[in-house]
Amino acid sequence: MAARRLVTPDQPAFVRAVLTVYEFLSSLKFAVVLIALLGIVLGLGTFVESAYGTEAVKFGVWNTWWFTLLNALLGVSIFCAAAIRYPWKRHQTGFVITHIGLLVLLAGCFLSQRGGIDAQLPLLEGEKGGRAYEDSLHFALLQRPAGGGEATALDSVPFRSGPFNWNEYGGTGPVRRPIFPWRVSPRDTGVLLDERGVRLEVLDFYADSTAALAPSVRLRIGSDSFEGAGSSGMWMPVDLAWQPDPLRGAQMRHRGTVGGGTIVFWKLSQDAEAEAFLAATPDTTLGFGTRGQLVLVADGKPHRLLVDDLVGQPRSALGGTDLFVELTDFNDQLSAARLKVRRGAEGADEELVILADLPEVSIQGSRSGVQGALWIERTATDASERMQGKARSRIDVVQAPAEKGGHRLLFRRWQAPEVTSGELPTDGSPVPAFEMPRAKLEMRVDRFLPADKLEIATLPAPFDKAKPPSAKRRAARIRLTVDGKAEEFWLAGIPVQPINEAPGPTEEATVTAARRSVTVRMVPDAVDIGFDIKLDNFERKLDPGTSQASHFSSVVEFLSRSGKTLVKDPVTITMNAPVDFSDPASGRSYRLFQESFMGPWMPGDDLYEKFTKNVREKPERLEASVLTVNYDPGRGVKYLGSSLIVAGIFTMFYMKAYFFRPRRKDEDGDDASAPVPPGPEGDHAAARPGKRRDRRNAPGNALANRPRGAR
Repeated sequence: MAARRLVTPDQPAFVRAVLTVYEFLSSLKFAVVLIALLGIVLGLGTFVESAYGTEAVKFGVWNTWWFTLLNALLGVSIFCAAAIRYPWKRHQTGFVITHIGLLVLLAGCFLSQRGGIDAQLPLLEGEKGGRAYEDSLHFALLQRPAGGGEATALDSVPFRSGPFNWNEYGGTGPVRRPIFPWRVSPRDTGVLLDERGVRLEVLDFYADSTAALAPSVRLRIGSDSFEGAGSSGMWMPVDLAWQPDPLRGAQMRHRGTVGGGTIVFWKLSQDAEAEAFLAATPDTTLGFGTRGQLVLVADGKPHRLLVDDLVGQPRSALGGTDLFVELTDFNDQLSAARLKVRRGAEGADEELVILADLPEVSIQGSRSGVQGALWIERTATDASERMQGKARSRIDVVQAPAEKGGHRLLFRRWQAPEVTSGELPTDGSPVPAFEMPRAKLEMRVDRFLPADKLEIATLPAPFDKAKPPSAKRRAARIRLTVDGKAEEFWLAGIPVQPINEAPGPTEEATVTAARRSVTVRMVPDAVDIGFDIKLDNFERKLDPGTSQASHFSSVVEFLSRSGKTLVKDPVTITMNAPVDFSDPASGRSYRLFQESFMGPWMPGDDLYEKFTKNVREKPERLEASVLTVNYDPGRGVKYLGSSLIVAGIFTMFYMKAYFFRPRRKDEDGDDASAPVPPGPEGDHAAARPGKRRDRRNAPGNALANRPRGAR
């Protein structure tokens, strides 16, 4: 069944070139190399899916241009291998059927790749939904005229993001992705839209991220040689963030307690405040008295005074300055000093409140330029005093402006009676912290998120194969330009959740120009399946003694958009028993799988309150089921192609010997399988005249003509 040779020397050069390519594409060598290459790629895809999940293998292998090209070349090879043998003989029927089946199968795979749906549908118990969300994203742009008005849709921009954080592709992150297949897979980077006065650029992307308040700092307190902690020592994390206090309308700074001491964090906005913070340390030779030592920093110089010497005294000049200071009150319970400070004899008074144990809430002299600190030496503190912040040891950490722009961290370490201060390194280098009987603790900076005002920072999260896409917080760094005005910001993707809510502050951003404002959101692609699914009951069982789910299933109803029941009885969907349902309106056949679940959420949880805020009778617990909605337009075509392949193979190997046996020809080209008529003596083996002759009577066959027994 070899292919015919089509190229001859007398043909024009162009025709010979085309026929040469045609013969090459139909050759067995090309088919073997192509099939071997596809086998390697399929093996790679299996490994990638096992190691990184379905989303990653779609991005890196199945949905790439080069994999589509390999399948297209395979289809061309199959077609040419069959076409070059035309006209086909009867015994080639199985061969032709098999090749037609292969082409039909490839066509079905192409239809599934281009038009298939594999989306997630989250449902709360008792609720219904008809929109399923895919893994892909797009940017939704809305515009609003200047001065307000209703927002209208401006554009929808597709966005191929990929399953990993983008800093991993270039080798700048902690994880480095290889060139193949990750860095050759297409991603939408840079300018995605530039028309009608709107320019949208994607600068960076996190496939999964976390949100954190800024300014904030994450510290580690401990020691590598902590007694009894082993060779790795003992380190305790401390997260401190500066955030608003909605009750008082002021700013509340975070503090934490570790290693017998307190750590406090707050923000400074001016260089003078930073220099005063470092200089406001006590003089141990002066002592502390019963009420402590007050340190006032004016014009960059510290002035140290004993509170005992100021109580009951009139206003007095601060040595070497034009400042006058008066202690108007001292609260022993709060360890707080109230002062009046005036510049010059005729100046206006400014009130300062300096707290020894709560320096972050002290009221400083912003108008007079006086910054203060109060230091009280305590020999012991009980539990109630420690709850009030009256610890014997304390470390103050502040965010301060840097000399060349940006931000830096400063610290003051107070372990009575000594105070040390300086700049806190942000590269993880250790500095002394608290001294304990069992070890000398050190302090390291793990993470510093600086900011001039309170904001939400976006941080990358490591890749987690087990984490479903619906649980990931995707985020993109965007530059949006509207009529010449450009802004950069991090934009969090709108999450896949069982209810529709207005986007949060991190999930949309608006750029306002002179004539209009444009809002951008990063939205998961959604599919309207044409009907509603109502979750009547979700059941989850756990492995004995663990919190690991061993079984979960959903009892659902299928409803039309008008609320009419489409199936008489509720249907149960379990992990290993999917359900098929056809939309009566469109005729599409969907297959529903039980994929995962969300929750449980209990009263008091943020998501519980969020999902039940409009519910009158709130349940004791709340869970959501996540179903996978699958639509495969090429399923029937693939079944047909597989059936044709089986039929072709059956025809070639089982029916060929009985129905399509080729006719064997002798040396003269005659059909050797044709029946021979009987001779005159009834010898059916006799040769017909001029055709077959007995070799024994052939001339020159002396050995055959010798008498029997002759030598």
